[in-house]
Amino acid sequence: MKIIRDIHELSKVTEDTGVALGTFDGLHIGHQEVIRTMILNCQRRNLKSCVFTFANHPREVTTPDGAPPRILSLPDKIRLLESYGVDVLVLLKFDEKLMGIPADEFVRDILIHGLNTKYLTVGFDFRFGKGAKGNVDLLRAYSDDGHYEVDIVKPVQDGGEKVGSTAIRNLLKDGEIEAVNKQLGRHHHVSGEVVKGKQLGNTIGFPTANLKISANMTLIKPGVYVTKTTVQDTVFYSVSNVGYNPTFDQKLFNLETYILDFDKDIYGEIITVEFYTRIRDELKMDSLEQLVSYIKKDVGYTREYFNI
Repeated sequence: MKIIRDIHELSKVTEDTGVALGTFDGLHIGHQEVIRTMILNCQRRNLKSCVFTFANHPREVTTPDGAPPRILSLPDKIRLLESYGVDVLVLLKFDEKLMGIPADEFVRDILIHGLNTKYLTVGFDFRFGKGAKGNVDLLRAYSDDGHYEVDIVKPVQDGGEKVGSTAIRNLLKDGEIEAVNKQLGRHHHVSGEVVKGKQLGNTIGFPTANLKISANMTLIKPGVYVTKTTVQDTVFYSVSNVGYNPTFDQKLFNLETYILDFDKDIYGEIITVEFYTRIRDELKMDSLEQLVSYIKKDVGYTREYFNI
């Protein structure tokens, strides 16, 4: 997958393209439908498939105090888009200059002339351009003039409700991980570097990998979860505690994972934790013996969940 990070490098795209245009901040099943529609039509039309999106959320610029936390880290977003089979990823930093481009100019100079767009997909409510004046009606107008074909993808629903990034963030905060996974079309995951914690797990026979999480990520409801952890491309069963570890009066939000049947030193490694189901709330234990008892129950629950 070719990645273009500068608007002045669009000239590197010399072939005709089909473009999926959007913020795609969660890459949930609604976003996937927009991208999948584009890729299928590119295959039928012999076009290069292209996703045009942003390295940051536009609201980090338009409303900095109200910018939503991320569901996906940027490296994970890139990895997922590549796994979909996208040929070209235009990944621009949304800034004041990009925000100031009038919608008509964006369509003409970037989509039509810059990316040689012959086919376009967007979500039904996508807006773009200076003052967010660009919308699906403008895109249809250029399509009617013969510049490209356009498909406006209808909202994807789950149980009668529109799937959206805001709803997914709220579900994460409520710990409704099965509902989150259904709307994402995959297991929610967090990637991060393994850093040294208090190493208390070693003293009770359950050493954990502590993840350094980016400050702008959506935080899942504190508690204990059944998870899988990927270390150096190998997937292991695991139990993960998310939150503040009240037994030890931890002040900072933390994600620590006990990887079953694993004893390697992985400090400094980037690992990925996938969430499957929630076991229980965080509890303040009266003793280490009580803590060990609960961890053993959590491990037993996880082994039963995965039938291992």
